[in-house]
Formats: sequence, C-alpha cells, structure tokens
Amino acid sequence: MIYSAMKLSISRATPFFSTKPFRSKLRHALTPLDSHSCASRTLKPFRFTFLRKYPRGVGQHSSIPKMEQASLLVTFAPRKVQRFLTVRRARHRLRAREAASGGEMSDQGEGRGVWGRRDLLRILGTGAAAAALPRVAVSAAAKTNEGTSSGQAAQDGEAKRADIVIVGAGFSGLTAARALAKAGKRIVVLEARNRVGGRVKAGTIAGRTVDVGGMWAAASQTRILDLIKEFGFQLVPQFEKGKNITEANHRRFEGSGNAFGWGKATDQEAARVIGKVDTLSKEVPLDAPWKAAKAREWDTISAEDWFAKNTTNPEVLGTLRGLTRGILTADAYQISFLYFLFYMRSGDSFLSQAGFGQGTTQAWTVRETMHGVAAKIGEELKDAIVFESPVRAISQNESGVTVDADTGKWEADFAIVCLPPPLALRIQYTPILTPEREILLQHMPMGSVIKYWVAYEKPFWRARGYSGLITSDELPSNLICADSSLSDSGPGFLVGFMEARGGVLWSGAGKDARRTEVVRQLVRFFGADAAQVIDYEDQDWPSDPWSRGCYMASPAPGILSSAGEAIRVPHGRVHWAGTETSDRWAGYIDGAIRSGDRAAAEVLAKYGKV
Repeated sequence: MIYSAMKLSISRATPFFSTKPFRSKLRHALTPLDSHSCASRTLKPFRFTFLRKYPRGVGQHSSIPKMEQASLLVTFAPRKVQRFLTVRRARHRLRAREAASGGEMSDQGEGRGVWGRRDLLRILGTGAAAAALPRVAVSAAAKTNEGTSSGQAAQDGEAKRADIVIVGAGFSGLTAARALAKAGKRIVVLEARNRVGGRVKAGTIAGRTVDVGGMWAAASQTRILDLIKEFGFQLVPQFEKGKNITEANHRRFEGSGNAFGWGKATDQEAARVIGKVDTLSKEVPLDAPWKAAKAREWDTISAEDWFAKNTTNPEVLGTLRGLTRGILTADAYQISFLYFLFYMRSGDSFLSQAGFGQGTTQAWTVRETMHGVAAKIGEELKDAIVFESPVRAISQNESGVTVDADTGKWEADFAIVCLPPPLALRIQYTPILTPEREILLQHMPMGSVIKYWVAYEKPFWRARGYSGLITSDELPSNLICADSSLSDSGPGFLVGFMEARGGVLWSGAGKDARRTEVVRQLVRFFGADAAQVIDYEDQDWPSDPWSRGCYMASPAPGILSSAGEAIRVPHGRVHWAGTETSDRWAGYIDGAIRSGDRAAAEVLAKYGKV
C-alpha cells in the first residue's frame, strides 16, 4: 500500500497553511494519487512540523544560512506507514494517468480536480512556490558560460554524460580534472562561482592585480612551485629587511628575524614552548593522526588548554593565542590539540608557519598572482568547466553516479567532491553518508578571515627601518600587516588579516567600515603617514556563499580521534579532495593540489590504469 504525502520546501510559513481553503485545495490535489479506500485517511489530520534541512548538529555551523535550515513538512501519516512523494513524482504520476485517459496535463490544472503549478503560485506566492517546485528544464532560461561546451549548461531535462564529475574548480578540483583529462577520461567540472580558483581569488588595488585569497609559497611546497615554474611565473621574495613590531599583553616590542624583542628570558620562553610543540608534533603520523600514541589524550583538550598548562608568561601566552588565530583562523579554544599538532607538522613546523621570509611558510609571493596559476589551468580545461552550477545532490548505484546541479544532471562512473567540509555537507547524498563521515563534517566549521590590502604612494616604513611586519594578540588582527610592495620607489602595499573572532566581528560590516578600522590600527603603529591611503581592497570570506570562510575547516576537540579516519575514505563511487583532506600542507594551496592528485589516482585505480 502506498500512502501519499507531499513535501514543500519553502522559505517561511504563514498562518494560511492551517486554513480550510488550503486544506481543501491540498486534499483535491492529492485525492487522485491513491485510489485505495483507505486513502482518505491519509488526508487527515494535517501535521505541520518544522524540521532542519540538514542532519542533526549541522545547525551549529554559522556557515549554513538560517533560511536554508527550515522547511515545512506536510505529512499525512496513516498508522505505521509513511511514504514521501515529491511534487515532481506526483506530477509524473498525474501526467501518466492523463496520458492513459487521453487527456493532457497543463500547468494550470483547471477542470481536472488536480493542483497545477499556477494554482500553487496563487496560493503560496511566487517566491514560495519557486522554492517548493522541483527544478524543471527551461532551456531558454538556462545560462551558458564562456568556456563551456554548447548545451552543457542548459537544463533540457536530459542527463549529460561524463566519465567523472568533479565538484568544485578550486586548486584541488582543477588538479584532479587535469590529471584525469591527461589520462584520457571525459571529465566535467561543476563550479558554483563564475570563476576558477575557489579560495584563491584575484583583486585589484591601485592598478595592481593582487591575491585576496591564498598567496604565499614555501620551499617545501613543491607542487605549487612546479606549477609556477611550468607557467613561467615569477616568484617575489617576501620582504623581511628591518624591524618587526609585536604587540603582546598590551605592550609593544620591536625585534628582527625570528626574535620578538621581548628580552632574553621571554624570547627563550617563547622558543621553548614553540619548540616543544614541534617536538610533540613529530609523534603524530601525518597519514593517520588518530593513530598517535596519545591521540585520545591530545584530542580531548584544546590548544588553549595546552598553552595554559605549559607557560604562564603573559606575553608568550598572548602571542601563542594570536598565532593560532593567524595560522588557523580559529581561536585556540576551538581547536583540538591533536589537530593543532598535526597541522604544525603537516606544514613543516610551528616555527615555520609563525615566521615571515626565507626559510618560513611565507617565503614568496607570485608576481602574476597565485590566482593566475589557477586561471592558467582553467584555460586548459575551459571546455570541461560549467560555471554557476552549484551541486545539490549526488546519488549512486552499482553502475554509476548521478549529479544534480542547478544547470542540469550529469551521469558518470565516479564523482570527486572538492569542497570545504561544511559545503560538502550541504549536498544531499543517496545513499546517505556513513555516521563517521557525517559526524566529521558536522564538526569541522570553517575558519573566519577577512583579508585586506592597503596602498600608499611609497612604502614609507622601509625608510624608517621597519620591515612592515606587525603582529598583535589583540582583536581584530593577529597579522596586522606585512609588506607586499614590489620596490622601494613604487607604490607601497601592506597586506593583513582580520582572523577568527576578529573576522566574525567585522564580516558584513561593509568595506568602508573595515577600511576605517584597518587604517586606525596602522596609524597606532606607524603614525600619521599611515593615514595617507591611496586605495584599499578587502575580501570578506565568511560572507562568500561558496566558501563560508577561509582558510580551511578545522575539527573541534574530540572529533579527529573518533571520526577523523573518514576524511579520505570514498563514499562508494564518490571520492573526496580539498586541502582539508591532504596529509601534507593541509590548509594550504599545495595541500589542495596534492589532494587533487590523490583523488584522481584513486579513481584511475578503479579503472585499472594505475
């Protein structure tokens, strides 16, 4: 016995849904769906329940919009049996019955005792009805994008075919696509944005194209360095000549190189604690941090807990907290200490990631921009990339996968999802994800960061003997600024960040307000000259709907040791990539590239070609 039910996904509810006209209209709409004598019992009573659209626990992530967490479920429940039929399925059954009886189904639905599209529009209003109805093929309205094959972006109701569907055109997705294309596979890359690069993005300030996303490279980041060399781009050494400024415990210090300038005793204490972190991190296996001998012990405390137990020096403690915000874009109390150790080892060391200049993680930038590297790969793959195509659902069976995107459906042998964990979680999977994978994604929120650039006529700080590097343990910025000027005589450029709580506080505040705050901070350290700004640019990553933050997602305490093993395990024919899945340089562009290579190799292995 099949009992009828209908699910309407709408943005908000109104008292109208409990009125007799609505109940009557809905009853007429559903009565023809089941001719059994008990069917009438499925029409009453109505039960209206607000449910979350995503699995339990997902609502805690700020990356998921509140309007998308609610849906109205209209359920008619007889005894112990329920079956949910979507509007589309109901319409297909009605269409089949109309065809059998020689009739024709129209959008209007008049004269047939059924509920048509226009009836729904009249009852719910255009906005709600659009959300309630399934996406239908309207070729004339479908957008096409430069670089896509003709017809790929059109919703004509027929599924397109590829060997592998790649979700996301960031560095991981582009790398996977490139490797698979070279292996002779037919690939399609579905990208929600109208550009490639993901969390790497170009901006313009004072006539110069700059990176408002990822931008630095280190000596051991061999994958990104290989690409930079392949495309003939030029590395620019990070400027480090002069004095650095450190603000800690409400005091200002000046030093050079890796020295904070606190004095011998405090500098030694900082070196001791940072060195201890690097020593402990060597006990964490990069490919399986959950297998560390003390994995459970370290995973059940936060980085903040460990800091507080290992130093009482206020300057050192404040700086450790600030560096955590700057490196992980999350506060130390939010980060598992096990993951903190893994992350430091994955990126060479804590000392390297905390530093600036040669021998550190921030060794070089790219004159043509890091986004320019992604753009070059995008040009190679342009015929395979479909832009403005967010993926909503992925289903699979023994023969392949079906990927449902805003621009239509794709059928393939495999899919590779190259999205940050909070965005990967927003896709509907059939069959559903394993409990371990679900728990892991639910407890890996994105970091929060706003990256800003400030331009001046000249880099005036250099003439005063400063490197341009300022760090602070106070909000909103740990890295207040670093010098990214191309010469002593040309325009001066400072780049900085509002991280973690600072990023949350200033996200959505508006560029003008953020500019005022950034300039105020710079004037505190550099004086009145810092107010003579000729241009300003920033990128509010938490407000980006297809990133929901930056640089990466980090697991909360207790998650890595209990569910971390699921980070790379394929879900049947669905494989995972993205910088968070990399064992080396996780959270960085190099890690994203490595993850794309790994996912491509996994898929090719299933074809028997590796």
